[in-house]
Amino acid sequence: MRKFKFIETLVVIISLFFITANALAENSQRNENFTQTVKILTIGNSFSNNACQYLKQITESVEGCNIVIGKANMNGCSLEQHAGLIKKCEKDTSFKPYNGKSLKELLVEDNWDVVTIQQVSHLSFKAESFQPFADEICEFIKKYAPQAKVYIHETWAYAPDCSRLEDFGITANQMYRKLRTNYKVLSRRYNVPILTSGDAFFRTYKKDNGIDLWHDKDRFHANENGCYLAGCLWFAKLFNRSPQEVQFVPKGISINTAKFLQANAAQ
Repeated sequence: MRKFKFIETLVVIISLFFITANALAENSQRNENFTQTVKILTIGNSFSNNACQYLKQITESVEGCNIVIGKANMNGCSLEQHAGLIKKCEKDTSFKPYNGKSLKELLVEDNWDVVTIQQVSHLSFKAESFQPFADEICEFIKKYAPQAKVYIHETWAYAPDCSRLEDFGITANQMYRKLRTNYKVLSRRYNVPILTSGDAFFRTYKKDNGIDLWHDKDRFHANENGCYLAGCLWFAKLFNRSPQEVQFVPKGISINTAKFLQANAAQ
């Protein structure tokens, strides 16, 4: 009788062992096959387009990462103008300024994880230009995409040799420090993260001003290096992964430069 009970107990133990082992193996396989997808909608302008230029390729080059990017961007569009477009669309439902859609339609067409907002670059250093327009846009996002988290897109200062700076009466350093303060105020106001593209530009230029980040045409939009730097930083912030995992390197950027930009984005 005792021998039978011993054998019965042994069979139960062995069975539990195999059940547990199989469960762990299946769980491990699921983790290996798991893909994290982030759905992001940008409310901005050409600077958002710059930051997202390589974002999809950057993301998809890292195993287990995927991104869906929606855009409510209009060149030169400020927070005030975006807020004005919201009101105009509410009054006239046939008005669809974002490539044939209203912002409301874009907000409800997908289950966005993140919605970004930014100020237009030429007003980014002017604190008085942000409100009440940022509040109005955030309230609209909260109403039509309550599941989404707002991220502040900190734009970058212009190149030190940009002619616009002389018109503004400031230096590139002054522009950076002012816009950085304004975006931090916005982040604290809503208790939301910042996509610190501006910090990455400033840090990278200070480390090696031989690596140009600005487009030759106007010296305020990003060139390939700047777009890649911003894209790597966005990837790091959105996925909580190191940009040094990124395998994608755009044509025209050397491996050494790409590694340097990744390292700066990682900071």
